[in-house]
Amino acid sequence: MKQSVEFRHITKFFPGVRALDNVSFRAEGGEVLAFVGENGAGKSTLLKILNGDYQPTNGEYLLNGVPVHFSTPHQAIESGVSVIYQERQIFLELSVAENIFLGRQPAGKLGIIDTA
Repeated sequence: MKQSVEFRHITKFFPGVRALDNVSFRAEGGEVLAFVGENGAGKSTLLKILNGDYQPTNGEYLLNGVPVHFSTPHQAIESGVSVIYQERQIFLELSVAENIFLGRQPAGKLGIIDTA
């Protein structure tokens, strides 16, 4: 089965604000997507739901065809979901790759990170 992530009819409300209204999309493994829109269009909210920072008010989030409910970004990462934000270099002294894998660097048997 090919890997996929899918949102079906996702809605997200905050007090006094409808941040997302009936958003649906599907991405297959190996695809690269960009969410483009005006400020306030809901791009960051959508990615935060994908990443487990937020939970949708309504709608379904499916990973490989199975409904998922991530309460934390750690749960999303453990399931293979990772979001790379535009501000990709959080720590300027680290490379782009080191910033992307920050906190989950590949380590050897003793837990030592191989930087070679």
